[in-house]
Amino acid sequence: MASRVAKGPPPPAAAKTGTDVAEAKKVKVAPVTRREFLFYIWGASIAMILGQSTGILVWFMLPRFREGEFGGVFTGDATKIPEVGTPPANVPAGKYWLSNTEEGIVALYKVCTHLGCLYAWVETAGRFECPCHGSKYERDGTWIEGPAPRSLDRFTLTITLQNGTVLTSNEIGDPIPVPDKNAVSQFTIDTGNRIKRPGRV
Repeated sequence: MASRVAKGPPPPAAAKTGTDVAEAKKVKVAPVTRREFLFYIWGASIAMILGQSTGILVWFMLPRFREGEFGGVFTGDATKIPEVGTPPANVPAGKYWLSNTEEGIVALYKVCTHLGCLYAWVETAGRFECPCHGSKYERDGTWIEGPAPRSLDRFTLTITLQNGTVLTSNEIGDPIPVPDKNAVSQFTIDTGNRIKRPGRV
């Protein structure tokens, strides 16, 4: 006769060690596929292009020249305008001459149109002369003689009169007629807006 074996509770499971727990927590990470890699590179490239574009846009929109330095706007009052027939006013900081002619007031770029030398006012001759190659110009910058290909370039000039009237240079920078300089409240010269004169006749 077969003996009966008493059934009891199952034996307790062996306790898990720290190594077993660490092994259970390990997660396998799939390697980056070629498609995912290219997607990440593409995304980074787009981000860099957008960043550069934003930087260029901000740089373009911000004023590059402050008022009172070459490339910016110069402001003056009537006391800085020379009388008609007197030597033009030299403004080295703005690289321009302020000349009051019979036809009106004009701001002339201080660089010769030949090879870029700095010309000067010669009082004894009553004209501008370039010391480099002998080009000569009238008080309003009109070419007289010499190798220069055209008359002197001009800057945009805006004159505000005491009565509030505002006069601005036309597209070719013709002198602005002002009967009396004492009627001028102030003027501004935009050295960032150079007007190239046509070739000599």
